[in-house]
Amino acid sequence: MTNLLEVRGLTKSYGAFTLRGVDLDVPSGAITGLMGANGAGKTTLLDLVLGLTAPDAGEIRLFGAPASEAASDLRARIGFVQETPALCPHLRVPELGALVAPFYPRWDAAAFRRLCGVFELPLKTPFKALSQGDRSKTALALALSHDADLLLLDEPTSGLDPLARREVLDLLLEVVQDEGKAVLFSTHITTDLDRVADYVAVLKEGRVALAGARDELLDAWTLVKGGEELLAGPLRARARGGRRTEVGVVMLCEGAGLEGLAGPDALLERPSLEDLVYFLDRDLEAPCSR
Repeated sequence: MTNLLEVRGLTKSYGAFTLRGVDLDVPSGAITGLMGANGAGKTTLLDLVLGLTAPDAGEIRLFGAPASEAASDLRARIGFVQETPALCPHLRVPELGALVAPFYPRWDAAAFRRLCGVFELPLKTPFKALSQGDRSKTALALALSHDADLLLLDEPTSGLDPLARREVLDLLLEVVQDEGKAVLFSTHITTDLDRVADYVAVLKEGRVALAGARDELLDAWTLVKGGEELLAGPLRARARGGRRTEVGVVMLCEGAGLEGLAGPDALLERPSLEDLVYFLDRDLEAPCSR
């Protein structure tokens, strides 16, 4: 397994927001999920990797080479979908395929036609008249039709109905059956990552708060629910965030096997990815909302 994308110390400031010292690896043969609330920095990070904006500090390596030195043949090995696809508004779907094909030596027109059928895209409608979901599916069809080694996808399932989302996720799983390929998949729909991600990174306010193999991360944390006496107990030192409720508290605690510290009335659960994003670094002392 090799890293097709490596990010080290990446920093970018936009007024009040700063992406701060981000480290991230995207290994081959796997899907890496990039999670975080809106405004956490997911799109900024992907824009930097794609070269759409320049970093203030840090390094990006694509296929082992500095991104700043990446020639067009390396860039052609990347497929990408932006959160808001910026494609020629007056062109129809087949015309968009013909437009981008010359930029990719491995463009597969038959694969593009097949994906247009899988996604049931209206072929005679200009891009500007497509629904949000069909615009996303058009961008995905383009990204998946040139045998890309690295797919960079920013919220690719946003706006899709459940059936279309399932089709997209199955296609991504097919991509990484080739151990030389990789996917970096940014989303706030954590259930998608529960289904397909091998690795995850959680962005919080412009920094990587957690990163690692999905199952190992989830096994390393415990969600504890109980009365407010938990705040004065031994688990409080293990808490990395949580929330007070009208009936008690919920704490996200580091470690597993914490039953002996929780007391007989507490409920202990393995957290979900959504729990990690929601509770991590959340102010446990804040008053509950009513």
